[in-house]
Amino acid sequence: MDEVMNILLIRFAIIVAGIALLVVAVFSVAIMLKRRGRLGRARGLVEPVLRAWADRPAAGPDPRRNAGRGGLDARRGGGRSELGRLAVRGALHYLDRSETRRTGGGR
Repeated sequence: MDEVMNILLIRFAIIVAGIALLVVAVFSVAIMLKRRGRLGRARGLVEPVLRAWADRPAAGPDPRRNAGRGGLDARRGGGRSELGRLAVRGALHYLDRSETRRTGGGR
């Protein structure tokens, strides 16, 4: 039992470290773009992609794939997770708010 807990803790630590590195990388790129004055252009390129990804319906499990594997597709979901959808919607909300603040409208 102790070995299983150690493996689970190591797995959790690797996942958290990966997410932390991703956050630091995204923050560094955003700071670099802002200093070079290209953040607005990057925002214009990323926003349509995020909107299209957020508006796409989530795909449910495909009953034809992995039919004999005990519901493997049901666990993985075939599409993206609800957490990912919430993250994208939060990013879009932030982009909308920052656009409103910059133009001075909406209040």
